[in-house]
Amino acid sequence: MMPGKITPFFFFFILAFLITPFPVMGLEYPLHPAWEVPLVPSDNPANLSPVLHVAEEGRLISLNYPYSPDFFVYDGNGSLLFNKTLTAEKIPWVSSITPVPDGTGIVITQLVPGCCHGSVSNTTSNKVTFYDRSGRIVWDYVTYQPPLASAVLPNTGDIVVGTEDGRIIGLDRNGSVRWTTVVDAPVLSFAASADGSTLVAAGDSNYDSWIHYGERLSPYDLFFLDGTGSVLGKYQTRGQNTVAVSRNGSVIAVIGGRFGNLMMFNRTGTMTGERSFPGAGTALDISDDGTRLVVETSEGRVYALDGKMQEIVSLPGEPGQRIAVSDTGDVLARGGNWNITLYRIATGENLGTVQAGSGVRFISAVPGTGSFVISTGQKMSFFTMTTGKPYQESVRDTASPAGLPVTSTPFPEVVVITALGVCSILHRVVNKGK
Repeated sequence: MMPGKITPFFFFFILAFLITPFPVMGLEYPLHPAWEVPLVPSDNPANLSPVLHVAEEGRLISLNYPYSPDFFVYDGNGSLLFNKTLTAEKIPWVSSITPVPDGTGIVITQLVPGCCHGSVSNTTSNKVTFYDRSGRIVWDYVTYQPPLASAVLPNTGDIVVGTEDGRIIGLDRNGSVRWTTVVDAPVLSFAASADGSTLVAAGDSNYDSWIHYGERLSPYDLFFLDGTGSVLGKYQTRGQNTVAVSRNGSVIAVIGGRFGNLMMFNRTGTMTGERSFPGAGTALDISDDGTRLVVETSEGRVYALDGKMQEIVSLPGEPGQRIAVSDTGDVLARGGNWNITLYRIATGENLGTVQAGSGVRFISAVPGTGSFVISTGQKMSFFTMTTGKPYQESVRDTASPAGLPVTSTPFPEVVVITALGVCSILHRVVNKGK
């Protein structure tokens, strides 16, 4: 029989039970928001998709907008280190950004745009600039012809720059030229292995202009090099290409060409396989060891494949979503209109969803951390896949590097008020009729 009077100890026990957060059995790979920062919007309303680049272990993160002179550099905690606006005789564009893997600096290439989506040639404003973490310019290297792409080789720290006139220039960390190689097409992008042994340059095939206007077709548009600039192989796809390279350079995957197929190459440029999809491939990512690939197609379906291009699982979806595979190769992250969803690659199992707040514009695995960084049109967020400590969501002021986080309350007042209300009701029930 319940006693006619409830003790203070019993009240305390009930209150503690109601407000104590007990562990809940959940997903094996939950996403935990570590930090987020609001983004400074671009002056050009058409530039709604930020471009992010992440150094090893997230030591440095850069952000810029297409066709804009502005860029922003953050540390691994989401604090703004510095931001710059490039200048020239005409408003220039940031044509590429590459953080140094150890996070000590960042490489920026800029070009001066010309008429009709072209660019200005033979100007000292077309150049490569190395900034340290404080935003100080360490050195400039003038390319004269527009630089379109850059990469940093992790093993040596050498900087590689690709230009519109087909030069691939290797610079040391002091900005001195180590080597120069000339290829058969404007160099649009690079993909490099983490050990620096393999460098793949994707060139402009000029296929559309060749078909429609009879302009010269580039003889090759994929170039396979070693870390010293020696060309090991070439290939012609006749299309725009996205390239992904495993950490040791043994697996090279390319999505693109005329039909949006997936193509596999060895490091000397020999094709080892090709696969087509019902829709053209539009996005590609690869695990560190090269045993897992993910491809998104124009129909919105995502395919997870093994290193031999055999399908492991396919997932339906809407076109235009963003994809990334974890560095361990076992988890696929997919950014949609309002959320990020994780899938186990081996089975296609949905591991959970986190709200992004608005459309996901970019998503990437952070090398060496098991984490992901994403951006929407309004904010950049860092998510970890580790379990353990509860987090306190923070928002940092991007207007100042010293912006302090505003943390949320771990136990909202509404929980305590509700718990006190329950205790009050119990008191009345127990002592009714006293």
